[in-house]
Amino acid sequence: MYGERHQLTHEFPELQHTIHQLKIQDGDFASLLKEYEHTDKTIHVLEKQKQPTTDARMLDLKVKRLNLKDQLYSELKQYHS
Repeated sequence: MYGERHQLTHEFPELQHTIHQLKIQDGDFASLLKEYEHTDKTIHVLEKQKQPTTDARMLDLKVKRLNLKDQLYSELKQYHS
């Protein structure tokens, strides 16, 4: 949704415990999560505060967030299985 945060624990509530575990135990996962959260926050700020930006930049940020979410989900499923 426009203007809403896409926190990973909100996107995958059934994996909250696993997200927390990996954030503590896996430095690579923690780095990816930090990048995901930063990208999500950037998008949120641009949308909510109506910061001027180009459509291309917004699309790039949203694609980046989606790719990061896919990577994180893949790691979560590997750990969870």
